[in-house]
Amino acid sequence: MKMASFSTEGRDSYGVLLSDGRIVDLGARMNSSASTLKEFLSLDDGEAQARAIIDSGVSDGSLEDVTLAPPIPDPGAIWCAGINTHSHFKEVAHRVNMAEEPPYPLLFMRGAATLVASGDTLEKPKLEKLFDYEGEIAIVIGKRARNVSPEEAMAHIGGYSAFNDATARGYQRTSSQMTAGKNAYRSGGFGPYITLASAIDPKSLTMQCRVNGEVRQNMDTGDLIFGFGELVSFISEFTWLEPGDVIVTGSPIGIGAVQKPPRTLQAGDVVEVEVSGVGTLVNTVADQPAL
Repeated sequence: MKMASFSTEGRDSYGVLLSDGRIVDLGARMNSSASTLKEFLSLDDGEAQARAIIDSGVSDGSLEDVTLAPPIPDPGAIWCAGINTHSHFKEVAHRVNMAEEPPYPLLFMRGAATLVASGDTLEKPKLEKLFDYEGEIAIVIGKRARNVSPEEAMAHIGGYSAFNDATARGYQRTSSQMTAGKNAYRSGGFGPYITLASAIDPKSLTMQCRVNGEVRQNMDTGDLIFGFGELVSFISEFTWLEPGDVIVTGSPIGIGAVQKPPRTLQAGDVVEVEVSGVGTLVNTVADQPAL
């Protein structure tokens, strides 16, 4: 089941995308039990309620009738795993003075103000010369988690999506911390949908990132150093994970900044991040507008 957040007729809502392109507006049909996709994911019987509504034969227009939002527009936390693929580690290890793969996940956080929906523009900061793409698979928490094992953690994942962890490399290089480079305003493409975990085989997920139609990155989940369950488990050791929290799981080899010469993003470039079973996140790069 594919879920989307969107605006329609002047209100924010969410719903199910059917295979023929029609939408069922659950925000209008769930009788206030869940007014947002975040709330829907927290329901024990949310999917069953949605299925009953779908089976009744209703629909509320099509994708063309709505404006997509990030699947979770206001996550309580966006956790990102740095250098979390074997291929990307080999690509950058000499640059970051790492002789071995990290023994624990290398985590940083993004703010919700960085998020943009599929079809919207990524904003290149005014002074940034190395604005880079990073295609990734995102997981979205559906059930609260604390101190869960990697095996238990999988039951706490509500769904999967695509993410472009676009990075301002110049700002990233000002510090040993990733905060500045990873929190440029409107730099995080997220979407277009969440596919619920019940419809996904997480071991078979693949991701491909394209710039102007050219393939720049490819990966499957076997490339991850720490898998989905391990990431959820590790974070849950020190804090609560809440429904709607997002974990961006890691980018593979092929980032633009390390290529010679660098192949980073410019205004007008179109970046696509396709995750199997989810769909294709599409964003066009634009220069920061005048303030």
